[in-house]
Amino acid sequence: MKDTLHPGDHTAHYQGWYLRILALCLILSIIFGTVPVLSEPGTPIGNEYPRTVLDDQHVLVTLLSPPQRIISLAPSDTEMLFALGLDERIVGDTDYCNYPSEAAQKEKIGGFSTVSLEKVLALNPDLVVAADGNTPETIDRIRSMGIPVYYADAKSLSDVQKTLKNLGDLTGVSKQAEQLNKNLTAIADTVHQEGENLSHHPTVAHVIWNNPIYVSGSGTFQDELIHLAGGVTAFGDAEGHHIVSVEEFVTSNPDILLINTGSGMGSEGGDLSSYFRSEPRLANLKAVKENHIITVNTDVADRAGPRLWDMLEEIAPKIREMG
Repeated sequence: MKDTLHPGDHTAHYQGWYLRILALCLILSIIFGTVPVLSEPGTPIGNEYPRTVLDDQHVLVTLLSPPQRIISLAPSDTEMLFALGLDERIVGDTDYCNYPSEAAQKEKIGGFSTVSLEKVLALNPDLVVAADGNTPETIDRIRSMGIPVYYADAKSLSDVQKTLKNLGDLTGVSKQAEQLNKNLTAIADTVHQEGENLSHHPTVAHVIWNNPIYVSGSGTFQDELIHLAGGVTAFGDAEGHHIVSVEEFVTSNPDILLINTGSGMGSEGGDLSSYFRSEPRLANLKAVKENHIITVNTDVADRAGPRLWDMLEEIAPKIREMG
């Protein structure tokens, strides 16, 4: 549902809520004898509670103590929680949460967009982490039950790092989040420096699906990774993920194909590269003729989590070699 406020009203709207929450935190601080802590970008947090962070729905999420029973409503959230070392506190996740392997052993609360509210309530969570794709009705219902919900909607690598920081602050593992983000930044910086040194920056087409051909454009994780690795996104003239025709693909004639494989979010699995190798209309593509095809796991390539940096380290040397 789209926001109907005018741009100038948004600031006043969020500031109003911010002041209300801050006032509530001050009241709680008097009752519990503590001082509320608000998480600001780049600001380390100590051990004090209550603490509040702003999520990607511009909702202030306040916790009175470190959460001990966390439910994840998306695979990307689950991967971030595990990366922060919070595996012992995760009590439930979705049917599609398959990484790391321990995630599969958690209690299941339904699908990505088919969350069972009964199962969520039965697990008695003190924090639920949601994501883009969970229905607004589900999120609103969980909040109406008095359960804190942090909503993550990362659109870039920096957004993923911001989410890691905010989750670290909320759960009391700020130091772990800070160190993880330092490691991720170091990986990106190293790869980017090597990519900038290329004499030729090859065009790379990231293919998500083949029927129809669905590719990544500008403003996507994949576009960002390709750029860091020293390449240029072949279909970067359009924003987001979009469909292109076979004719458009032939005209673009990318130097390298970066193709998803695996089952992804419950779709049929398989190696999509076989389509490009066998489709007669694509036989003369430079990438096909020179076998400049890189395959990547869908679960890694399309999830907003730390494994995007693993993918970057995997594809960068191949792009440099093929470029």
